[in-house]
Amino acid sequence: MSTAAPKKSKSSDAKPKKHKDKQKRSSTPTSADAKKEGKKRDRRMNAKNADRYELYQRAVNSPENDVEFIEKAYRHYRGEKKPMHFREDFCGTSSMCAEWLKSDPKRTAEGVDLDPEPIEWGKKHNFNSVPDGEARMKWHLSDVRGGVDHRPDITAAQNFSYWCFHQRTDLVAYFKAVLEDLSDDGVFVLDIYGGPEATTEQEEIRSLGSGIEYVWDQRDYQPGTGKYSTAIHFRFRDGSEMLNAFEYDWRFWTLGEVRDVLMEVGFKDVTTWFEGTDPDDEDEGDGNFELDPIGENCEAWLGYLVAAK
Repeated sequence: MSTAAPKKSKSSDAKPKKHKDKQKRSSTPTSADAKKEGKKRDRRMNAKNADRYELYQRAVNSPENDVEFIEKAYRHYRGEKKPMHFREDFCGTSSMCAEWLKSDPKRTAEGVDLDPEPIEWGKKHNFNSVPDGEARMKWHLSDVRGGVDHRPDITAAQNFSYWCFHQRTDLVAYFKAVLEDLSDDGVFVLDIYGGPEATTEQEEIRSLGSGIEYVWDQRDYQPGTGKYSTAIHFRFRDGSEMLNAFEYDWRFWTLGEVRDVLMEVGFKDVTTWFEGTDPDDEDEGDGNFELDPIGENCEAWLGYLVAAK
């Protein structure tokens, strides 16, 4: 869902195959009847009537965890100073901005994306329960290399969306723009994906419940160019498929490359954070990201880079 590439056809958030996966907190129905009704709706869902953005958020997004982490990363650098203004690049449906606003009635946010469709979907579905949500939120239909109205305390680029920049010069330009736009005490948070299986051409299938499957499709990787083509599909209990619900034309950037560019453009410090292992299943992550300068080269891993201005 979110893009900032100068050339774009579809929105660009994604979640890849991994063994150590970020845990997703799903919303709890207010009653048993609501939960039962939700399951009934899921059982009736098929490729024709399903909402791709709703399924994407269920399969991929974890806004509560994400906001919790960026606050933790900010405390690492700024102590008890509370960040109040947040910028979400490649914001798509802006689920993270909505969660940010829910966390404190005085907080404000801005989202940047080139695609109006996910933004409008997010306004309708993610901000209807946020007090004064649209009054405290500003959307920008623009390239992420431009500025916003107010200097953010935290800028985030989630789900590897900055991989839409294929050329190093473009990545440098983006990171420079982020640095210049941040407040004096600002931090920049990016997630990243890697490990031996990250560039293997394969599919990961994960159940969303009620006969719905999420499919992460790593289609093609070119080691000579770094070109990385992926897609998300959804499959339903009636046998129908929503193929290519989201497609991505990326460059696979390694952690070392990204860190070097962040330092090159002028960030004062860059730290790496990796997910811990589930004590009950060594092939799964525990959802907790801790400061770690080395990391573990498991088959597929998730991490964060946090850059301080």
